[in-house]
Amino acid sequence: MKLLFIGIQGSGKWTQARKLREKYWFEIFETGQVLRDITKQDTELGKLVKKTIEAWEQVTPDIIDDILKDYLSRIDNENIIFDGLVRNEWNKKIADVIIKDYQVIFFDLPQKEAIKRLLGRMYNSKTWETFPNWTTKDPKTGDQLIKRSDDEEKTIEKRIEQFFEKTMPVIETYKKKWKLIYINANQSIEKIFEDIEKKISLENKS
Repeated sequence: MKLLFIGIQGSGKWTQARKLREKYWFEIFETGQVLRDITKQDTELGKLVKKTIEAWEQVTPDIIDDILKDYLSRIDNENIIFDGLVRNEWNKKIADVIIKDYQVIFFDLPQKEAIKRLLGRMYNSKTWETFPNWTTKDPKTGDQLIKRSDDEEKTIEKRIEQFFEKTMPVIETYKKKWKLIYINANQSIEKIFEDIEKKISLENKS
């Protein structure tokens, strides 16, 4: 089962991906983390990706294409979540060609709530896992949590602006093709997880 998570920043995609991994053994392709790992490499690609990310621009199709092909060639598990992969129309084209058969999970969250969550959320600088507003310690590791440097009002506004400009049209395309599973992301973490289990028929597969 291939699941593609899509939704406004702060809608809880990564949190739900982790829960599915823990209960149902899903692999997770988290696009942002993959790109951040590449920026740490002392290579031309690493420098290019770092420059692109720091400018708040989106990486080119050929980079995403190569990264995705390499990832899939190394993964045996058929259950994969693609988090943050499709952000614009050419991302969708790459997913359609390389992944082909996948279900789209749309995490629907009001813009005002998304901004509120992003302004308050915390993260573990060692694992890059994010946590709900003003959580002080990682419940798994005990590490002290901090705010992400990019979770400031101006950068949040720019990211959300890009979401509505480039990602929402893709979501509308998925709706027209009946390939979209709608999830109300303005609920508790537990209720959202229950909805996902029901809508993709996972309740009895643990």
